[in-house]
Amino acid sequence: MLDESAAKFLDGPIPGQSLTTEPKSRPWEQPPKYDTTEEALDFYVPRLSNPELAAPMVDAMEEGMTAVVVADLIQSSGVMGGLHTIDVGLMVAPVLVELLVTQADIAGIKYEVGTEKEDVADPTMIRKAVDKASEAHFDTSVEEETELVDNEQEEALEVQPDGLMSRREV
Repeated sequence: MLDESAAKFLDGPIPGQSLTTEPKSRPWEQPPKYDTTEEALDFYVPRLSNPELAAPMVDAMEEGMTAVVVADLIQSSGVMGGLHTIDVGLMVAPVLVELLVTQADIAGIKYEVGTEKEDVADPTMIRKAVDKASEAHFDTSVEEETELVDNEQEEALEVQPDGLMSRREV
């Protein structure tokens, strides 16, 4: 018997299966419904301005998803649905983030935008950690390195090329 994870893996598409569909049969293979950023925004703004339609997205933000992730999901589904192209989706995404943040503010929920800069470790701490790891796992003595290089050069000089394309001594 297969365990559950193996069964899910085997239920996936067969490699190359996407190449067996008829050309132009998928929505994203058709010309987009909205060609420009303005047209796409004319589609999205009324929908995200409506509190009833924006409620599921605000709920997702309340559960911990960032506004950037939700906006990316919205514009990605628009691309897959044939509403607009990827480049138009990328241009629309910042406006979608602002609309989602506005809806979250109106709803009075706590949320994260997703553009906050995360704390980065101190560069001196990183350097110390790398140095410590180097000392523990690598021998960094210069004398041994030069001996190894000299030995490798001597071995390289001793090897004579042979084979069909090598020069023959006469």
